[in-house]
Amino acid sequence: MKNVFDGLPDAWCVGSSPGWMMVLDRRGNPLLFNPFCKAKVELPTFPRELKPSVGETYFVEQLRKSCRVVVIYGIQSSLAFCTLEDNTWTDLGDEGYCDIICYENQLPALAANGSIDRISDADHYMDFPRNKFFTQSYLVESLGGLWLVDRIAGYFVNSEGIAVDEFDLLIPEDTQPLVCPYRTKLFNVYELDHKQETWKKVESLGDRVIYVGGNYSKSMSIHDIEGCESNTIYFSDENWNQVDEDYMYRGHDFGTFKLTDGSFETPDYCSKFDPPPFWILPARR
Repeated sequence: MKNVFDGLPDAWCVGSSPGWMMVLDRRGNPLLFNPFCKAKVELPTFPRELKPSVGETYFVEQLRKSCRVVVIYGIQSSLAFCTLEDNTWTDLGDEGYCDIICYENQLPALAANGSIDRISDADHYMDFPRNKFFTQSYLVESLGGLWLVDRIAGYFVNSEGIAVDEFDLLIPEDTQPLVCPYRTKLFNVYELDHKQETWKKVESLGDRVIYVGGNYSKSMSIHDIEGCESNTIYFSDENWNQVDEDYMYRGHDFGTFKLTDGSFETPDYCSKFDPPPFWILPARR
């Protein structure tokens, strides 16, 4: 092949995957380049902390809007990824990797010590990119076990329940931005496996409920509290620092989440609490 980088002066190839190359242009901006059909796909600009030694290796799945690009970057050989729908890179928070591959719809990564880690969080981040969502985590004791509860919320959620970008709140014809408060969109529950030293997803709480909020978290049996529905998470609004931002805030993000079908419910008698409430639960005798 001749003139592979025709139209890309001073291009620097930093990685490759079947059919694609990852290239930095003369300004250091990354893009995917197909040398066979000359297709180009722009990627999010690397933030400053990702720029040093970026792209020692990378992987890209079948090219579509939901495809992901994973890079091993930096002196610590950490992992980061993005999708074509993102405008940012997400650091997976690990380090010490030397290779990664797509195998049976998973992303096993080879660590420098010879161990293989499965990067299972990538799918989660694809559905809930960090530029639109944030996660609040809670530790809960239940029947002698330790549970981790992840609460995923959108920064700006419109009246239809869709998380939007902040710039979508500005309407050209109006100088006043739309107000789309944060709102919880999903809960995931995991149980600590002490032997494996990993978190395993909990599909059902059985006859138990979980309470989470701004003060403390608790798991109890429905037989200990009247009126509670099993396999349900009861949550209150804990973003107390945003209470005064707008009237539409003020303790609005509360309700119940059912693990059976992933549905949310909010009490009919009240749409918000100002100030946000906190849980007071009976002590175990």
